Amino acid sequence: MECSRKLGINNIEVKIVHINDIIDNPSELKLSNILAIPGGFSYGDDTGAGNAFALRIKNNLLDEFQNFLSQDKLIIGICNGCQILVKLVPEFSNLALTSNDIGNYQCRWIRVRVNPQSSSVWLRGLSELYLPVAHGEGRFFMDQDILNQLIENNSVALRYVDKNGDYANLQFPYNPNGSIYDLAALSDKSGRVLALMPHPERGIFFTQQDNWPLEKEKCKRSGVAMPKYGDGMLIFENALKYFA
Repeated sequence: MECSRKLGINNIEVKIVHINDIIDNPSELKLSNILAIPGGFSYGDDTGAGNAFALRIKNNLLDEFQNFLSQDKLIIGICNGCQILVKLVPEFSNLALTSNDIGNYQCRWIRVRVNPQSSSVWLRGLSELYLPVAHGEGRFFMDQDILNQLIENNSVALRYVDKNGDYANLQFPYNPNGSIYDLAALSDKSGRVLALMPHPERGIFFTQQDNWPLEKEKCKRSGVAMPKYGDGMLIFENALKYFA
């Protein structure tokens, strides 16, 4: 619901469709320009985050998904959706999202920096974002040669940073899960696919931020208007601009 509302605010026609309904009627994908796979612990994460959902797609909709992927359309996977996409997008193979190294679920607001070399449509013109995370299995894990390839391809889209804007260097709580290279999001080469662990759809409005009362007071004292929207809005605005 949060993700659909976010897209709807940007005047994008939104339809929530259950995976079973897409399996029964694959044409649902053909009629869409954006595929958003939201967070939400699909299948209770009982077989590992995103595993069961990804298998449903592989076993029933793989051709349709690959066809969507090859077209001039956009895909975003948020949190659980990110965990699902890394199991489906060929460029994200040979890596995993596993349990946070701190050993428990993390729900907090974090800062991420956009890779200036990223081709991501979703992140165009953006630099640093303040977004919430809420996950127990958000740690990107892979061999060093796989990471090197992602870096070389500019597939690293977002990295966690500290309060000064410097890379977190695996330091908690700035990097909330111990993700290698402070990875928070990946983009494919085309720039049309974004898989991210932070939740932009939970940062629609400025008043959703954990620090908004303090920021409101700062705005008041400096004589500037308090922003209406949070950083999450910027990501979805880019999707709208792409099809404008």
